Amino acid sequence: MKHTAMRRASRSTSKGGFSLVELVITMTIMTILVGVVSMRASGMTDRARAAKIVSTVENLRTPITLYHTDTNQLPREYSGYQGATYHRLSQDPGVSGWDGPYITDPIRRSWNPTGGQVHIYNTIPAAYANNNGFDLDGDGTTDAIGAEGCVITFWEVELEVAEKVDSAFDEQLPGTWSDAGRVEYQEASRRLTVLLMEQ
Repeated sequence: MKHTAMRRASRSTSKGGFSLVELVITMTIMTILVGVVSMRASGMTDRARAAKIVSTVENLRTPITLYHTDTNQLPREYSGYQGATYHRLSQDPGVSGWDGPYITDPIRRSWNPTGGQVHIYNTIPAAYANNNGFDLDGDGTTDAIGAEGCVITFWEVELEVAEKVDSAFDEQLPGTWSDAGRVEYQEASRRLTVLLMEQ
């Protein structure tokens, strides 16, 4: 009788659910899978963000060239600011020769896929470019600074996104990726600056 009761008890336990070991193994596998999926999703997001920044830069080249041709000046366009003086590509700032708008809408934070501000400067701010300017050929010397060009700066850009943007523009250049070529990145402030036009 006792043996029959024990058999029934062991059968009901084995039919009734998972053992502790099986639960631990299942949870471990699920944790690994979640980690792998989130790493892949994060990589895809970084790629998509970098692609949007690259696309924005490329799409601004023609409007900036047209503005420069018409006005003999370099434009500025700041997200988060109001008034034509801060939106010279999209609104008439009263500059001689202006024949815009050169872009349909004023620049906005939505242009920055990382959520930070985005500004187009009509100069190369020394503080926004490592080595106080752009080393375009990667030889260690400054090739463009101050009034010699027009840049776009994106704030709140993660390191991984910045590296992908740099790879799109400066892949074969010698030197440190973050301060050689058309892309400059300052990790401490998460600020990415790209040279749009050189005079």
